Amino acid sequence: MIRTSLTLGVALASIALPVAAEDALTALPAPEARPYPYEILGLQPGDPLNDVLAVYAERSDAAPTSESEVLRVQSPDGNVFEFTYQQFSRSGDVGVNGRLTGADQDQVTATLSSDVMEQRPMAIHRSMRQPSDELPEPLELKAQIEGLYGPPSRVEIDGRTMTLTYAWSTEGFIEDLDALGELIHEETRTEMGRERTIRTTYELCGNSRHYRNDVSYRFAYPRDEEIKTGCLATFTVTYRGEPGSTLIGFSLVDYELGRQHMAELDRQIVEALTGQEVEASDMDL
Repeated sequence: MIRTSLTLGVALASIALPVAAEDALTALPAPEARPYPYEILGLQPGDPLNDVLAVYAERSDAAPTSESEVLRVQSPDGNVFEFTYQQFSRSGDVGVNGRLTGADQDQVTATLSSDVMEQRPMAIHRSMRQPSDELPEPLELKAQIEGLYGPPSRVEIDGRTMTLTYAWSTEGFIEDLDALGELIHEETRTEMGRERTIRTTYELCGNSRHYRNDVSYRFAYPRDEEIKTGCLATFTVTYRGEPGSTLIGFSLVDYELGRQHMAELDRQIVEALTGQEVEASDMDL
C-alpha cells in the first residue's frame, strides 16, 4: 500500500488498493507535434496508444505485458476519487529471470499516461541484448546515430561502454551540455521560526535531487518538486559490451508531456475532492 500525506487546507491521502467503482477522467486535446526528431521504431511520446500496440503486433505475435494499479485519493471529509492507471505496456519481455541471466532480448517499453492523455506514452524505451558479433561496435553505432540526428549534446566513451545524450531544453536543442555549466537552485526554508535561503547547483537535463527525474505519476498535493525543471526531452543511447554479449539501450523521455500530465491529473483529482456532491445511499435500514 502506498500512502502519501498531503495538505489541501485539509489533508489528503493517496492509497493504492483494489476498488470496485471508479471515477472518470476528462481527456485533454491531443498534444502538439513534438519539436524533436528522435524516434524509437518510428514512435514518439504523445503518439496514440494504438500506434504503439500496432508496432508491437508487427514485431511479435505474443501479447504485450503491462502493469496497472488502482489509485485512490481520499480527503479527511470522506470524499474519494479512484481510477485505474496503466503504468506501462511492454513487448518482448524476457522477465526477471531472463534479465538476471543475460538472455537475448529485444524489449520495447512505453511508459503510459492516464486517461487524462488517453494513455499516450510519455516515454519509450528499447533494450537489445544479442551476441556481440551480431551487433555493431560502439563507434559504428555512434556514426549511425549521428548520421540520423547529428552530433549529440554529450558523448561519453570508456572502452566498450558508451553513452550518447541528445537533450532539448524548453528553449531548444542543447548543442553542448558540458558547456552550460551549473545552474542555481534556490529554496526558502523556515527553521526555528526564521527563514533562510538555500542555494545549490544542478545541471540542466541532468539528474538532480531538486526535481523529479522521471515521468511516472504519484499523487501529491501541494507539489514541492517539478519534473526535470527546464528540460523538454532527452534521447539517450547506451552501449555496454560484455564478454560474449552486448547490451544496447535507447530511451526517449518527454518531460514536458510528463509535466502536462501531472498538472492536469492533479487538477482533476483535487477539483473532484473539494467540490464533490455525495449522493445518499439506498441501504435497507
